[in-house]
Amino acid sequence: MKHVILSHAGRHHAYETAFALQSAGWLKRFYTLFYDETHPSLKHRVLRSLIPESLTRKRSNRFRDGLDETKITSLYLPELLERSPLKYVFGSHNMMSLRGELFDRMVVMQDLECDIFHGFEGSVLYSLRKAKKQGAITILDYPIFHYATIREVLVDEYKSLKLEIPKFLLKNDMNIARKEQEISEADYIFVPTEKIANDFVRYGKAREKIKCITYGYNPNRFFVGEKRDNVFRILFVGIIGVRKGVHYLLEAVKQLNLKNVELLLISPIDNEFKPILRRYEGLFKHIHSLPNESLVRVYQNSSILVLPSLIEGSSLVIYEAMACGLPIIASENAGAITRNGIDGFVVPVRDIEALKEKILLLYENEELRRKMGESAAEYVKQFTWENYHKNIQCAYQEIFRNSCT
Repeated sequence: MKHVILSHAGRHHAYETAFALQSAGWLKRFYTLFYDETHPSLKHRVLRSLIPESLTRKRSNRFRDGLDETKITSLYLPELLERSPLKYVFGSHNMMSLRGELFDRMVVMQDLECDIFHGFEGSVLYSLRKAKKQGAITILDYPIFHYATIREVLVDEYKSLKLEIPKFLLKNDMNIARKEQEISEADYIFVPTEKIANDFVRYGKAREKIKCITYGYNPNRFFVGEKRDNVFRILFVGIIGVRKGVHYLLEAVKQLNLKNVELLLISPIDNEFKPILRRYEGLFKHIHSLPNESLVRVYQNSSILVLPSLIEGSSLVIYEAMACGLPIIASENAGAITRNGIDGFVVPVRDIEALKEKILLLYENEELRRKMGESAAEYVKQFTWENYHKNIQCAYQEIFRNSCT
């Protein structure tokens, strides 16, 4: 039997990775942040009283039915610190970096003897080193483009918007140094798209060391339903800020000036982006956050999903929206599985005219919108979490075989 340790300071798709490893009989231990245990210990019950409202609202997102809780070690402190009032003193980026550093320091104190150590970027440098020293093969899960590409794209965008460039984009701080070493020292890197794989090759990682594994969605939670009004609802789900390219969507909707249209933005707003957003007051509706299980009703009552990201990994909301029968308009950097012209459209980044053209086409052509939505719902069925589990297991089997040659 193989023994795998999984370590991740966040949510993302890590619970599904853990479930895939557990299903194969390989999961030895899963280290994570706050996990909503069914039967928490006394210590964790006390710690839960300290959880801020921002996290309490998302408790249902911190649970995966079927995961063996006896194999989960939940480390609260790094996340409690990150979400504390200290973030207003030191800044969100610095607190996020502290969360990764502290989480890593706590995990490295644990038993890390295993055959494979699988960690998620930004929070596993020391634990990865310890596991490797003890003979483990190491995997770094990287859900987005190389950090150098992200900085290059975002610095240009902040300049064009005449916004102050965040300091973390201009210097090699502790967080960047940690990521750089993680990439260099990991035996393998798991990414969600070929475009991201090619990005890592561009920065010197051997292609045979990069495994491309597409994400998924839960078909029991996201499915086609009846739309309950006749409003042409344009949906955006994701952090409302510069990286997601929301300003290009706002400008496209403003210039189109169509009747009976609602632009709905769901997710928190980056503070730095609020001055940009104020220029479009009255043009959109905003919901700060929703539990994942509540999103299905929003998808079903929308007309299209637009994700004009400047730089992205492979956004889970695209899978979910497609499963609910929505055509997608996504940028070429959004990591969309959408087939251009079939399930929606893939457009260049920063292209307001392309966004306008595709939004207008779907606004004026209900039959095309219906066909694309049906196509999306059918096509996405091959991208369930169940298939992700199989693909993860296949990648592991290949790594196991390579280690024996």
